Amino acid sequence: MSSLKIVIPILVVITIVVIIFNLTQNEILEEQVSEFKNPDEIEGLLDKIRNDKSDNESSDNPYVPKEREWIQSGPFKIDRSEYVIGEKIFINIEELDKTTKGQMVFSKQINNTHSYTYKKISFDGSKSQQNFYLGFTLNPVRGVCTIDTFVGNWELIFAGTDFESLKFKVTNQIVPGMEKHYEPVC
Repeated sequence: MSSLKIVIPILVVITIVVIIFNLTQNEILEEQVSEFKNPDEIEGLLDKIRNDKSDNESSDNPYVPKEREWIQSGPFKIDRSEYVIGEKIFINIEELDKTTKGQMVFSKQINNTHSYTYKKISFDGSKSQQNFYLGFTLNPVRGVCTIDTFVGNWELIFAGTDFESLKFKVTNQIVPGMEKHYEPVC
């Protein structure tokens, strides 16, 4: 009889916990479902994707991503020798020596004697290195107002090391659907 007095309250508590758990799960599920209740918004995005795809396929110079080539200098690699505006440059760093330190300098060649430095990124072999993407963005504060700043021959210089620089090109083609991100800002 005494064990029954203990078992009944435990069963009641377990039942209450199960009921509360089920109610909270239903509320969470309803919140998640409500995020997708606006079919007009979803349909609008799908229409934009369809239009961008159709425009690309019917253009004189349709965008087709190039295969990755993995151009390498020492432990540094980039995925292509040519990019279109809107594509990101994937930089891969493999087994960087612990004593190697410096900066990756992304520089556009203007002529034989002048270049434009877009970005500098430090690296240090004594610290954990990660692969990363670099994208080109317009920025009026930095004076990057039009895509003309990006189009041309580029060099990725490894300042502070003896590694050869990596050369790549950026064409004036824009990834379809990204045009509004590259409208002049100055």
